Amino acid sequence: MSGPAWVGQGIPQVDMLDKLRGSTKYIADISVSGMLHAVIVRSPVAHGRLHAVDVDRAKKVPGVRAVLTSADTPHRFFGPHANDWEILASEKVRSFGDEIAAIAATTLDAAREAAALVTATVEELPAVFDAREALRDGAPTVWEDRPGNVANSFQISRGNVEEAFAKADLVVTDRYSTNQIYHAYLEPIGVMAEYHPSGSYTLTVPSHIPYKARLTYAGALGVRPDQIRIVVPPIGGSFGAKYEMIEPLIAAVLARDTGRPVRLVYDREEDALIARSRPPFWFHHRIGVTAEGMFIARETEVVGTAGSRVFWSPAVLATAIHRVDSLYNFHNMAGTGALAYTNEAPTTCMRGFGNAESLFGIEQMIDEIGEKLGIDPVELRQRNAVREGETTLHGWHISSSKLPECLERVKEVSDLDNQRRETRKQRGLTGVRRGIGVAIAHHVSGYRPILADYDGSSAIVHATSGGRVTLFVGEPDIGQGQATVLSQLACDELGCSPDDVNLQGVDSALSPDAVGTLASRATTMAGNAVVAAARSARQKLDALLADHWRTTPDRLHREGEVVHFGEQSLTFRESMALYAASNCGLPLLGEGVHRPATQMPDKDKYGNPSAAYPFAAHVAEVEVDCDSGQIRVTRYWAVHDSGTILNPSTARGQVVGAIAQGVGWALMEDVKVDLGRVRNPNFLDYRIPGSGDMPETYVEFVDAYEPNGPHGAKSLAEAAINPVTAAIANAFHDATGIRCHDLPLAPERIWELLTGARAQSPAHDAEEALI
Repeated sequence: MSGPAWVGQGIPQVDMLDKLRGSTKYIADISVSGMLHAVIVRSPVAHGRLHAVDVDRAKKVPGVRAVLTSADTPHRFFGPHANDWEILASEKVRSFGDEIAAIAATTLDAAREAAALVTATVEELPAVFDAREALRDGAPTVWEDRPGNVANSFQISRGNVEEAFAKADLVVTDRYSTNQIYHAYLEPIGVMAEYHPSGSYTLTVPSHIPYKARLTYAGALGVRPDQIRIVVPPIGGSFGAKYEMIEPLIAAVLARDTGRPVRLVYDREEDALIARSRPPFWFHHRIGVTAEGMFIARETEVVGTAGSRVFWSPAVLATAIHRVDSLYNFHNMAGTGALAYTNEAPTTCMRGFGNAESLFGIEQMIDEIGEKLGIDPVELRQRNAVREGETTLHGWHISSSKLPECLERVKEVSDLDNQRRETRKQRGLTGVRRGIGVAIAHHVSGYRPILADYDGSSAIVHATSGGRVTLFVGEPDIGQGQATVLSQLACDELGCSPDDVNLQGVDSALSPDAVGTLASRATTMAGNAVVAAARSARQKLDALLADHWRTTPDRLHREGEVVHFGEQSLTFRESMALYAASNCGLPLLGEGVHRPATQMPDKDKYGNPSAAYPFAAHVAEVEVDCDSGQIRVTRYWAVHDSGTILNPSTARGQVVGAIAQGVGWALMEDVKVDLGRVRNPNFLDYRIPGSGDMPETYVEFVDAYEPNGPHGAKSLAEAAINPVTAAIANAFHDATGIRCHDLPLAPERIWELLTGARAQSPAHDAEEALI
């Protein structure tokens, strides 16, 4: 058989034309006969005892079919990480976003009219809006059975940290904070629910993790998991926000009460007001290093915001505390952290998943160490970065790493050494100053602790007599191009074209169960499963063709879409027609299972949780207008080790998109919360980067191969955002000599830092005197 024909080609995304033509059906485009429209009524206060909800006037609005409160729902607490969710609030509200009533009506206008007539009797209670304050003695209690407002905590240690610090020639200590970020996906949250007389539900939900979500929803509704069918429609972006959600359950109880399908879709403002944003974190870091620039100790303390209930922020906290120990060899470490309940909308994970938050401070401190020791920042990273073949402090096995090559290559293409010499000559606190900064990062390709039952993935290949191939996997495509790369992998095994392949949307009635699309796992895990399934199908087809030609499968020769035996040949479609005719119309089926050699970390959090680890080295160039505080990223270089690049076009798109998100996070994006209310729930007041904000961008992938990935591939999308804020912050320091410890590096903050630095600078005083 010939080598890969489609893997490695930058073909357009297979669903691109449907999206460009507007024919892709997102949840807001789906309408069924008899469908009702739902609206949620929310708490009027940030914290209070809920004594009564009056819905009498709302029920009289023409077209209203149901107005439900907590009394009409299964009354139990549940949740993916803590039992602090209710379908509708019962005795207490803990944030302005808390759901107190739900309405279903024949029109959206009628539902909104009814919602405005619902009144709640609430005894307002003292509230707390800062995680650090929430953890102090005497703070208002958000949950009575969670003393001290601790929603979650995480502790880990390796080696003898204090002894190592005592031996260090240099100890650097600093504090950093990262801010609350809205996911800003194109498609606001929306769901549809149907209730069936059998007592089962069909939930159309844009979820990353339909299998795990089904377990959560079954527990909430008091039914068996097999009584819930989850259908995942096309997803218009997520970046971590759409895992388990409360909205499907609200739609489900409305559907049960009315006996009709119910659709609930947010507009942008409501989505942003109650959005489960990236959690803000406060870090206190300490790093010990020898005079030769070798790291020997690290300590970190972290406080984060959970909000009024827990979504996926506990896993983000754990990542922020200890994942960096598999990027650098610190040898001894200790980390502690706490998530605090506050009277704000809940937070959850977002692209980067705590890794990006941690690196914002760590990568700046590494530059600071280099300056103090007189060691080049690239060389300092090279001396301490983990290497291929190593097992890290927490038992993570690095099966492949071209990080050293990434660092050298990004240094070369950005002309970093020469650029730094020039920027150092121009460093100052007035006028327009240019700076350049470097940062590195890594991530995972799946994470074993996500699901207790298993890791890995499974896939089914279904091919018809006409040569149409359908792939069934349990990992939803969330807009990242998964359908395209899985099609390419299948085509190279089957000998067909991506035009002949369709990735079936995830449907729990048809698709394999799966861990889901998270932790950068889909290409590695589902990709391996698809290769196995397609290979199984191909073996069946080859056996039939060999029998047809009276030979053996090893004597067949495949070139692209054609199979040859001597002078005889058949295309894939012709082969499929023969297969179906020989099997009385039976489609060709292939099953594939991928079981990675990952480990569930033990009670001390030691073990290899991922099949592969991607790496990246980035360099940012900025211009700082010292008079206004405005920072502009002018050029950006990104060099990645993601193993074999299955599709260069989609891979580059992932990196450029991550850089865009990182630029927004670094310079402008910030959810403004005042006394528990989001004050900028729209894209006028919450600005995300546009094309004019994007720098000239260079993206390159080093030649690499990951033995545990499909065709040598490993993950890409999250590693690409992780170094961005740090690279920009290091570039700002290079331009001005000032460290910014807090995100975002917005003009107001930068102007204040520059003004303060000028007031303390003798050189600036002399310059002013000369003027």
